[in-house]
Amino acid sequence: MVVDLAGIILIFLSVWQVYAVKQAFLNTKHNGNHGTSVFIGYGLWSGLIFGIIIFFAGMTLLINGLM
Repeated sequence: MVVDLAGIILIFLSVWQVYAVKQAFLNTKHNGNHGTSVFIGYGLWSGLIFGIIIFFAGMTLLINGLM
């Protein structure tokens, strides 16, 4: 039961993380200028990868919780 709940929480966190990356990308796309850091791409990619890792961790917890 606790493992399933942890898996669901991780999946919700991963969805929120991917949504935050999308919003940051769109904000940078519309409002970015010469003052925008050149490292924003690295931040977006690392946020996306982190969201994917959290998603797979949540799915793993859900699958193991069912067994």
